[in-house]
Amino acid sequence: MPALSRIPLEAVEEVGGGCLRLVCAPASIVAPVPGQFYMVRGPWEADPLLPRPFSVARFRTVEGQQVQLEFLLRIIGRGTRLLGTAQVGIELDVLGPLGIGFDDPPGDSAWLVAGGIGIAPFPALTDAIATPGRSLSLLLGARTKTEIPGFEDFEANLTGGVEIATDDGSAGFAGTVVELLASRLDESENVRPSQVYVCGPHAMMEAAAAVCAGAGIPCSVSLEAPMGCGMGTCRGCVIRTHEDTNFTVCTEGPVTDASFIWSAKSA
Repeated sequence: MPALSRIPLEAVEEVGGGCLRLVCAPASIVAPVPGQFYMVRGPWEADPLLPRPFSVARFRTVEGQQVQLEFLLRIIGRGTRLLGTAQVGIELDVLGPLGIGFDDPPGDSAWLVAGGIGIAPFPALTDAIATPGRSLSLLLGARTKTEIPGFEDFEANLTGGVEIATDDGSAGFAGTVVELLASRLDESENVRPSQVYVCGPHAMMEAAAAVCAGAGIPCSVSLEAPMGCGMGTCRGCVIRTHEDTNFTVCTEGPVTDASFIWSAKSA
C-alpha cells in the first residue's frame, strides 16, 4: 500500500514558462520509480477537498536513507494556486508513490517529447536512464516563447540535444512539438531513436503516438487525467481505449505503451 506522509515544504522556485518547482524536505519514505506520481494536498480546509496528482519531477536520496521529492506545477486552478503560493515550512500531505512508471529504453537512443508542463516527469527519467553510451534528446513544445518550461537543471543528461517548438514561431521550430517530431524522424530516417517517451495534453500525445506508430518506433506515454484518490477507487481517471475498454490511469498507468490506448491504424 502507498504511504501517506506529512512532509515540510523546503522551497518554491520559479523554473521558467510560468512553472514552479516544489522541493520537499528529506523524509523517510520509499523512493519512487520515474513516472510514478503522488497525490499532494496542503494544510487548507475543505476547499479544495481533494488532493492533486503530480508526477515526481526529481528525487534523490539524502541524509542516509531519506528521500527528497521535487514536483513541477503550473498554476491553473485553486489547488495548484494554493500549492504554488504556499509558504516554505508548511506541511504537505503526500500520498505515494502511485501508479506505474517508465521502463528503460530498449536501445542506446531515446527521445523525450514534452508538451509544456508535460516535461514534469522527464528530469527523473533522464536521471535513471542516462548512461555514457546512450543518447537522450528532448523535444519541447509550448504555445509561445514565454511558456517554455526550464530544463537547464537536467540538460547535462540530454546528450542528444534539446529542440524547442512554439506554435507561434517565437522560438525554435515554428509549429507544434508533434510536427517537430515528425520532421526530425523524416530527416533522420537512418538514425532513429529506439524509444520515444511522450507527456503532455491528451490530444498531443495521441498525435505523437500516431507519428511513432507510422515510423515503427516504440512509444510510451505518461497519461494525464483528473484524479480524486489515485488508487483506482473513485474511477475519476478512467479513459476509453481504442478497443472500447476502460483504462484506469492511476493504477494501470500513468505510463503505458501508446498502443494500449490508441490504435496503430490511426497513424
